[in-house]
Formats: sequence, C-alpha cells, structure tokens
Amino acid sequence: MRHRAMCWIVALVTAMVAGTTLGAGAAIADVTVTPGQAVQGDAAKLVFRVTEDRAPAYTTKIELLMPESAPVAETYPMSDPQWAPRMTMRKVDQTLDGVHHGQVTEVVGSIVWTRAGAPAPGGGPAELVVSLGPLPRTDQMTFHLVQTYSDGHVTNWNQPPSAEVPQPDFPAPVLTLAPPAAAAGPTAAAAPGAGPPGSDAAVDEPDQGLGSLTTGLVAGLILGLAVAAWLYLRRPRRGATDADRAETASAASDGDSSPTEPAAGTPADPAASGAPSGKRAASGGRAWRLHE
Repeated sequence: MRHRAMCWIVALVTAMVAGTTLGAGAAIADVTVTPGQAVQGDAAKLVFRVTEDRAPAYTTKIELLMPESAPVAETYPMSDPQWAPRMTMRKVDQTLDGVHHGQVTEVVGSIVWTRAGAPAPGGGPAELVVSLGPLPRTDQMTFHLVQTYSDGHVTNWNQPPSAEVPQPDFPAPVLTLAPPAAAAGPTAAAAPGAGPPGSDAAVDEPDQGLGSLTTGLVAGLILGLAVAAWLYLRRPRRGATDADRAETASAASDGDSSPTEPAAGTPADPAASGAPSGKRAASGGRAWRLHE
C-alpha cells in the first residue's frame, strides 16, 4: 500500500513538472515598453524589453523604428556594454522644439542595436533604454521593432492592439500619452504605469509570461490527477483477493480429507482438527487467525 501511494505521488509530481515545462515552452517571445504611460510635452526614459524563444539561437540585432506620425525632437539610446547602437536620422516637415538644441529639423528615424557577442547562459531578455523628449501632443506612440536571431530568423513586432484583435500575435510596443492637465490630476496619479512628470523611473508591469506558466501548472495538475485516477482504478481489489483465497481453501478441504497440516498460505479447515461445525460457523475468519 505504501509503495502504491508513493507511485501515485511520483506520477503526480512528474506530470505537474511536465505540464509546467510545456506551458513555459509554449510561451512565445514578446516585446514590452515601460513605463506604459507618459505625459505629453515631457521627457521620458523608456525601457524596451525583448525576450527570446528560439534557443539555442539568440538575438543578434534589434531595430527600433520611431513612429513617423509622432516625431520626437531628441532621442538618445543609453549605453549598454552588450549592445552597440547606431542611429539613422530623417528630416521632418515642420521644425520641432528640442530640449537641448532649440529647434530641430532632423529627428531619429530608427535605432539599430548590434549585440557584442553571444549571451551568457541564462542571461535573460535584452533591456534597451532610450531617453527622448519632448513627447508629442498625441494620444499614443506605436513603435515597430525588428528582432533578428543568430540563425537568420527575423520577427517583426508591428501589430498594434485593436478592438477587433486586443492581443495580436506580434504586438507592437505602445506608449500611451496623457495631456499635462490630466496627468496632474488624482486619476492620472493612480493610473498603472504612470509616473510623475519628468520622472525617469520605470514602473514594472505584470509579466506576460505568468499566463503561460499558470496554464502549464493547471495542465500539469490535470494530467497528474488523471494519472493518479488511472492508477487508482487499476489497483488490486482486496475483496476479490479474499474471495479467491476462500475458494482455494474450500477446494483444498474438499480434495484432501486427511488430518494433515495445512499447506503454507492456505486457510486451515476447523473440521479437520475436530472442532464442532457450529463453532466454525460462529467464529468464521477469527478461528483461522488464531490458528495461524
């Protein structure tokens, strides 16, 4: 009984681990930007977090395309020892007020980061920081990001969420912009991902990988319960075993009338030892245990 219970426990734990692994393996890479909300006309520091899903291949190049419809006067990629940035400029139709350089007629159109070398095992996702401002007077900025892997595969993160497709397969990172008056009110202060005007602190957002992990745990639990139920239904039934023993003992007593000692593992016949039949009928299995 103890061995069988241990098998059930092992099967359950194994199934849960397998389900968790499958859930984690099923999760695809994603791209996020934090904070998710900023203030129009203000400066901001954005962190683009790029995960991977093609091991053992790894990301070698990341290109960030700035939105053409919402140009920013000044954009600066922050230094990173693992990534070398290169900016491409483009002209704008109207001059923009900059933060440090007055009015500008050229803005950053794209930034390409090239990885310095292969990442260390378990290094985690890439986190690329961009400082920019003043932010445009628009409701949001939708960035496009191109991710290139060491095996040549290219993933385009350019699908903005919509009412029809709230969770696209390759979502583009979106920065929501609030008017300065709304940002100064109590509602904006409580908005998730929002920070005070001019704040450079990035606010962590919920990890989208938790959904896959939770799915894997649930799948593993269901699989483990199914295995445990299957083992339970296949267990030997005690009632059937006792009945088989009783039938074997009856057949043995009918075939051999000599008062010899019972064979090992066979119930003794109380009639062969001279015990009254009434006592045998009254004591039943208890008489056998005492004899044994």
